[in-house]
Amino acid sequence: GLTGLVDAQIEAARRLGIRFHPTRGSMSVGVSKGGLPPDDCTQDEETILRDCERLVKEYHDNGPYAMTRVGLAPCAPFSVSPELMKETAVLTKKWGVRMHTHLCETLDEEAYCLEKYKMRPVDFIESLGWMDGNTWLAHMVHVNDDEIRRLGTANVGIAHCPTSNLRLGSGVPPVRKYLDAGINVGLAVDGSASNDTSDMLGEARQAMLVHRTKSGVASMPARDVLRMATRGGAAVVGRDDIGQIAAGKAADLAIFDVERIDYAGSAGDPVAALLFCGASHRTKWTIVNGHVVVKEGRLVNGDEGDIVRRANTACLDLLRKAGAIA
Repeated sequence: GLTGLVDAQIEAARRLGIRFHPTRGSMSVGVSKGGLPPDDCTQDEETILRDCERLVKEYHDNGPYAMTRVGLAPCAPFSVSPELMKETAVLTKKWGVRMHTHLCETLDEEAYCLEKYKMRPVDFIESLGWMDGNTWLAHMVHVNDDEIRRLGTANVGIAHCPTSNLRLGSGVPPVRKYLDAGINVGLAVDGSASNDTSDMLGEARQAMLVHRTKSGVASMPARDVLRMATRGGAAVVGRDDIGQIAAGKAADLAIFDVERIDYAGSAGDPVAALLFCGASHRTKWTIVNGHVVVKEGRLVNGDEGDIVRRANTACLDLLRKAGAIA
């Protein structure tokens, strides 16, 4: 079934030692009701809301340096009802958790909202109580200047997914305008179905280069992108105890080996070199909350070979069930 998936992810994150902000996603409007997802990927809204509360009560930790915080995340305007969006907003305020959705990703989505709700996507979520500092939105590709101003005033966060937007041909969001408007922007990878590698350092490089083509070389310095990948991401999920190396912050460190041949000649600016150079983006060491979780480039708390074998087996099983392979 569709329930229990978030529980499994949380358990895996705990085994690996990852700081994790899972969101309980939801889709309730399938093809038969005029939505995008297949009907068998949807759930009834009572089940969704009940499971949202269960997950928050069971796993959410609002304390300092928390390793698990749960958010609630109706998927997108074309896969959930306005009523579910409203009820989700009520739940997040009741439990003190954050809410998330995908918005303004494609022009098709914009056309869907205009046809069905007679308003643009940003106006749509505003009408449902989603325009506040408790919200972060993925993508935000197709917006106008007035919407950018309103997003900034409302303190809404944005998760920028450059590789996914390029892979799917969605477009390039106006990230420089977001930053100039004081909007918190974090760097994100969307999901494996539209990104594949989920390589955060590669994502940072992608963001830096694609926005230079859109807004000019000076529009996206390497340090601005690294800020999005660190402090920006922390701010988007409402954290001031992570995202930077400073007294009083959580001991979260990603350490890269820049003595390799692919970094040769980049010693003048090692920070920019992380984005401009390097053929392998694996960390040498990763420390989360003071605990080493990657040592000498290998997982400490997981068998990488076993993980790869199980993932490939699951992939092939899924393809066989779908009839894509024999």
